[in-house]
Amino acid sequence: MSLNYKISPLNEVCSEIIDCVNKTAPVVDYETPYKMIRTTNVKKGYIDVDTVRYVTKKTFEKWTRRAKPKRNDIVLTREAPLGEIGLLRSDDNIFLGQRLIQYRANKKVIDQHYLYYAFQDSFMQGQIKSYGSGATVEHLRIGDCETIKVKYPSLPTQKKIASILSAYDDLIENNNQRIQLLEEMAEEIYKEWFVRLRFPGYQDSKFFNKNGEEVPHGTVGALPEGWKEGTVGDLIEIKKGKNITKTTIKEGTVPVVAGGLQPAYYHNTSNTKSPTITVSASGANAGFVNFYYEDIWASDCSFIDTEMTDWLYFFYSTLKTRQKEVYHLQKGSAQPHVYPSDIMSLNLKYPKDNLINKFEEMIKPFYEEISVLKNKNQVLQETRDLLLPRLISGKLNVDDLDVENNSITAMAAEPEEAYKS
Repeated sequence: MSLNYKISPLNEVCSEIIDCVNKTAPVVDYETPYKMIRTTNVKKGYIDVDTVRYVTKKTFEKWTRRAKPKRNDIVLTREAPLGEIGLLRSDDNIFLGQRLIQYRANKKVIDQHYLYYAFQDSFMQGQIKSYGSGATVEHLRIGDCETIKVKYPSLPTQKKIASILSAYDDLIENNNQRIQLLEEMAEEIYKEWFVRLRFPGYQDSKFFNKNGEEVPHGTVGALPEGWKEGTVGDLIEIKKGKNITKTTIKEGTVPVVAGGLQPAYYHNTSNTKSPTITVSASGANAGFVNFYYEDIWASDCSFIDTEMTDWLYFFYSTLKTRQKEVYHLQKGSAQPHVYPSDIMSLNLKYPKDNLINKFEEMIKPFYEEISVLKNKNQVLQETRDLLLPRLISGKLNVDDLDVENNSITAMAAEPEEAYKS
């Protein structure tokens, strides 16, 4: 480490360190402007502010009486899992669920983004793991959250380091925005064709009510000629994954999809053919619909893959646009679950094969582009993760780097070449 680095506890370099309210907030089963994030929302430097639980304004104000999280606040998980870090990149009304703590840097001492990256380096992560060890469940006490030490150079050097790493994150964020736009476009086309029934040529189609009488388009309950009203199970037999535990996996790069929002761990082989739709089978997130572009090991989840159907995007769009309904399929209070038979029981109005085939042809390029963007993000993330420890430790000297021009963004845009240089 450079002699120009200082080492200080977080309570000396932060203007605010704020713990969550240590009891569970009452949630509601409908969307509101007020979101609660939990430990499962914080993963690998990012905070998922979409897959959240909602509360009323009154609850939000009560749970944020000490402080409201702001954009660029750092959030740390104190338990289950321990030591995950995320940077809040949203202006939404968000508050912390249990076992989370937020940090706001003293800007005169340490740069907020530098602190965020330092949190991910082994120097701070090692302390977090050390503090949390010894208990049955790894846990970080509030007092220890304040005394974790951070090493930091001069403020100008901090800002240069943060600028380099932020360039990668900015490109990742731009790609994520493009992904979101493509997903929204695909969802809108699905709703237009299969919900509003304004599919290509609908003006020339006949519509009939339940009594078989011809009625105008838009009549409640009417179906186009040739359409049927049945269930998802009429079109597909959804499969249940094969459970595998952490003790029985063989370490690899294949995501093991279980009941959570993220892969539980990584195995060395798959049991599906990508792309794959998954629906979490049990636990608090039972019913969560997800889509994987790579081969996975389907464990505690239901799944649909390319070996089971040619209509993968149709089924994904069907389930994702009805995510709330899928959640409401949960059975069991102690351990909620959603199984293939539950999903296949969902009511579904569906057309003749040719319209679904046409939808697949139109939507497939959207998801192929999403796959390309996700792969780019993977490369950017890996390169950033390689650079991070070298920059934070001072092994890569940034003194001569000009952060005012576009050289950093250009370097990040070609991550592999940049790292080699």
